Amino acid sequence: MMLKNDENARRSVSEWIVQLARKIHERPEDIVWFFNEMKRREEWEEKLREFERMTEDVPPEELFEIALREAESSGELKGSVEDLLLKAKEDLRKFERIKAKLKRLGVI
Repeated sequence: MMLKNDENARRSVSEWIVQLARKIHERPEDIVWFFNEMKRREEWEEKLREFERMTEDVPPEELFEIALREAESSGELKGSVEDLLLKAKEDLRKFERIKAKLKRLGVI
């Protein structure tokens, strides 16, 4: 990507992020988090669609076993269920808040 090699482009994007954050009263790191989260969610949606296509004819019991194996091997889930749910709830609120502000500005 051009930003990795072009210092001026990187500086311009950084300035844009700071200006955007000020405009919507958020922190610049939260703006970066939002766009990273948006990309991650799109990737998960694509993985889910692919999984659904691959498993159309698989019985529910077998799907449950597959999902269980995937969850156990993912390594992303660390902590108690309560802590994970609280974090997910906070992240969702933050994501939706920033999304609404960016929509009002016409950024997304």
